[in-house]
Amino acid sequence: MIINGIEFDFSTLNANDVDRMLAAQTRQQERARTEGSRYTPESDYPAWLRFQCRIFMDYLDEVLGEGASEKLGLDGSNFNACLTVSKAFAEAMAAEKASACALIHPTEERAQASAAQAIPAPMNREQRRAAVKAHPAVVDFRAQEAAKATRRAQLKAELEALDNA
Repeated sequence: MIINGIEFDFSTLNANDVDRMLAAQTRQQERARTEGSRYTPESDYPAWLRFQCRIFMDYLDEVLGEGASEKLGLDGSNFNACLTVSKAFAEAMAAEKASACALIHPTEERAQASAAQAIPAPMNREQRRAAVKAHPAVVDFRAQEAAKATRRAQLKAELEALDNA
């Protein structure tokens, strides 16, 4: 997985990596519950920011490997940098999942192309005859033109009758 231009040996498609990520998430949440009460934004804002950064950096080091947070430029005091890396990590995971979904589920175009190439279901004699009657292959254009001419004459006569009335 590539995060901020740096490649890490992690994949959301690898069950072992996902297990490691979920375990790290659980440990960091427990740590935040136990140690977090000492740090509040109201009492000591800088210490609270550093605590949040340390939790996130430790999480990244557990998930992506030791030293990952340093490679990503995190120093433990810039919470904005942590948020930026967190967003990039989430986007990289989403992109990886999307690329896998694109392989698993065909796109609409591929589905339409395969449907167009699909072999029609076999029909029995009765179904074939009904299909021919419903959609005759040979169209008698002379008969259609004669019917149109007859209808045109009827409409013309009705229009003249209305004009004369």
